[in-house]
Amino acid sequence: MTEAPVAFYTTAELAREAGVTRRTVMHYAELNLLTPDQVTASGRALYGPYSLRLLRDLIDLRSLGMPLEEARDMVTLRRATHDVSGHYRRDWTRSDVPISDERLQALHARLRLINEAYARQAENLARFDRWLTKRLTGSPPGALPAPDSDA
Repeated sequence: MTEAPVAFYTTAELAREAGVTRRTVMHYAELNLLTPDQVTASGRALYGPYSLRLLRDLIDLRSLGMPLEEARDMVTLRRATHDVSGHYRRDWTRSDVPISDERLQALHARLRLINEAYARQAENLARFDRWLTKRLTGSPPGALPAPDSDA
């Protein structure tokens, strides 16, 4: 069984898929937070499918307050342990991860803080979403809208 060829995104296509501007992708590329998987002979950057996930992760991590350096480490760690299509590489070794143990420990501590904060807020956010949905639509979440009386 042969694997399907990997489809690559241009910078503009990647940006469109992630719902960000082309400039955002270019900015992350300039900061080496996002690196192209291929570069054409003419110099056009091409990104594999996993880059879309990494870009979305970067956006999420930054919105959660993660500093750029730690976000960079997350992307570096992910790229070291996954192939260009996003499949986990079982053959990766510690030497594939170019991040010091100290930085990995700091990243681990940050991730624990984010997870703890998320766990504390998950029920509150769900409750607030239900409250807002009910107030804004007049019905509980998931309920069918009331039929139009003008029909």
